[in-house]
Amino acid sequence: MNISELRHPKENLYRTLCMVIGGICWVALLLGTLFSILIFLIPIAISLWISEKFFQASIYGNAVHVNNQQYSKLDGIASDLASQLGLASRPEMFVLNSEGLTNALAIKFLSGKYVLLFSNLVDLLWDNSDKENRLRFVIAHELAHHAAGHVNFWLNLLMKPAMFIPFLGAAYSRSCELTCDRIAAELVKDHQASSQALISLASGSRELVAHTEKSAFIAQEQRVPGIFGFMQEILSSHPRMTKRLIAVEEHAVSSGTATSSVIPESRVEPA
Repeated sequence: MNISELRHPKENLYRTLCMVIGGICWVALLLGTLFSILIFLIPIAISLWISEKFFQASIYGNAVHVNNQQYSKLDGIASDLASQLGLASRPEMFVLNSEGLTNALAIKFLSGKYVLLFSNLVDLLWDNSDKENRLRFVIAHELAHHAAGHVNFWLNLLMKPAMFIPFLGAAYSRSCELTCDRIAAELVKDHQASSQALISLASGSRELVAHTEKSAFIAQEQRVPGIFGFMQEILSSHPRMTKRLIAVEEHAVSSGTATSSVIPESRVEPA
């Protein structure tokens, strides 16, 4: 799978901006401090190593590790998707008690890579089918963050100075989410399941997803107040769910996996 071809155009833009701005800032810092700033990388590396050990102490002791002996179906899904993404080593995956929250996370330290699945999200998307494509979509999305370099330590360190520019960091984060939705949809190869996964996350209801009219949900984007919607968006690390669904629909049409679109012609462009 060619990740570069699946990156959302806005990620390419924001990623390039962040890398250029970050690179210029780091060169200025290195020259301005006669490279003495490199000394600070040592305590940063030590802090990250300590953080990962504390993280491991917590996650291995309080969550359930997914492997071939534990939740083998989830393990098989993750291994298959990681292989398709070309990941040399699959991130460790855990299911943890989410106390009502539906979420999933991709995390990377200096060396360790992890995917966390909140239990309520698994319960929401599990449908006992042979494919489990809604759940596959979410797992693929998190693995895509690893494959696309979104949690890469060195790349994020390079771009870190650019994150202090107001709204740029959030814009980059939103574009990364759209990229991972594209990659996940490409991996799942089930347009309906990809759309239903996003709708499930929006409604939080397993029972209602089959009764949710996709076009009506997408049309809700037209009811978002313009100025306040813009303000809410530029402060958010994730696009609105309506916009994520719009982006998945657009990609499906452009890639030929969907023959028609349910997107209103007057819709606002996705962030």
